[in-house]
Amino acid sequence: MKSVLLQLTLLVTMVLLFCGRAEATCIGLGCSCSISADDVSFGAYDPLSASNHDATGAVRVTCGAILGSITVSYTVSLSSGSSGTALARSMQNGGSTLAYNLYTNPSRSTIWGTGAGGTGTLGSSYSLGLLFPRTDTFPVYGRIPPGQTVGAGSYSDTLVATVTF
Repeated sequence: MKSVLLQLTLLVTMVLLFCGRAEATCIGLGCSCSISADDVSFGAYDPLSASNHDATGAVRVTCGAILGSITVSYTVSLSSGSSGTALARSMQNGGSTLAYNLYTNPSRSTIWGTGAGGTGTLGSSYSLGLLFPRTDTFPVYGRIPPGQTVGAGSYSDTLVATVTF
């Protein structure tokens, strides 16, 4: 099991930082995986805009082994954050909240969660060669819906990214 804490932060000049935790297992001798994530930066959010406010980031999973022909298969899930539900994530600034979500696809039609309750996960499966690690990069598609009346400030949330293999 490997983990890294992912942090979401949003400023109105808003910046969303995405960081998380990972768990992983491989089948084979000396197999290991690690996870890392880039920030999802929304920049400035305009509460008067009628358009969605989109941003992207990335989660990377790197697996390696000392022996060749190791089978690696894993999924990457994201926790719900402070809202308690992946279907309605929100960032906090004191008592104020700002709704947002993270998606598995560019059309932002599948919410990235645990795979339960209408959410999806991403993953990969492959044969790992001797001493040659492989890194898979999964884009994170973020969206803040329009028309949210919020005060200026720093909005944040914390998610856990879990790699299960």
